[in-house]
Amino acid sequence: MDNPLDGVLPNFTIFGTEFTELWQKLLAGIWGLAIVMAIVFLIVALASMATASANSNPMAYQTGRTQAIWCAIALVLLSALAVIVGGVLAVVG
Repeated sequence: MDNPLDGVLPNFTIFGTEFTELWQKLLAGIWGLAIVMAIVFLIVALASMATASANSNPMAYQTGRTQAIWCAIALVLLSALAVIVGGVLAVVG
C-alpha cells in the first residue's frame, strides 16, 4: 500500500488569512509570556542564591542554584524554539 500522505504538506491558508494571523498572534503571545516567565523565575532563583549566600546557608544556595540552572535552560530553549522546531521538521520531513 502506498503512503497516502506522500507529498502532502501542512497548509493553514485553506482556513483564510484571518485564521492564519490569529493563530500566529496567539502563538507569539504565549511564546512571549513563556519567555517573560522564564526570566522572572531566573531572577527569583538568582535572588534566592544571593540571599542564601549572605545567610551562609549552603542548602538553600544549592536549591537556588539548581532552580537558576533549570530556568536558564528553559530560557535558552524558549529563545531557540523556532530553530529547534525547524530542525526537527527538517530532519523528520
